[in-house]
Amino acid sequence: MADEPPITPSQIRAGRALVDWSQEQLAAAANVSLSTVRDYEKERRGDVLVVGGLKAIRQALEGVNVHFLRSEGDFGPGVRLRAVTPNVLRWPIKLGRFESLLIPIEWRGQEVEVFLSQELLDDLGRFQKTQPEGAYLRLFEEYRPAILIAAAAAIDAGRVGKDKRVHLSHDDFPGKV
Repeated sequence: MADEPPITPSQIRAGRALVDWSQEQLAAAANVSLSTVRDYEKERRGDVLVVGGLKAIRQALEGVNVHFLRSEGDFGPGVRLRAVTPNVLRWPIKLGRFESLLIPIEWRGQEVEVFLSQELLDDLGRFQKTQPEGAYLRLFEEYRPAILIAAAAAIDAGRVGKDKRVHLSHDDFPGKV
């Protein structure tokens, strides 16, 4: 713990915001009481290095990829979210041209659209015939982690086209289609 940066109440609040957790969710994940989380965030706890709840809170947030940053020069302490999968910039609300699904994402500083053909969507959903638009949008919700992991791998492999799109195929989903 000596080389871990100390964490501040504002970093706890910011870390929760990055993962969209309530105080209750953080308390449950850290296995501490809700009042412990509230007390740390409101600066009501004494010596934070002595009280054990802070270590559990740190571990819970780090467990969901929150990274605590030390103060540096004129910049105070902060938090970042360790990139595990791309960030969805806009949730898809309709199918695109040719009944495909286009998902705008950001991965390692690059904005890209993920392209999923209707054929791929039909196979992911095990659909025998064309479905209403809502069924395809629900597929994105269901397969979101797999889609984002496949998109990251495709981007890292240099498969982004000149149109800033990465076209996912059946090969990107082994065992799923």
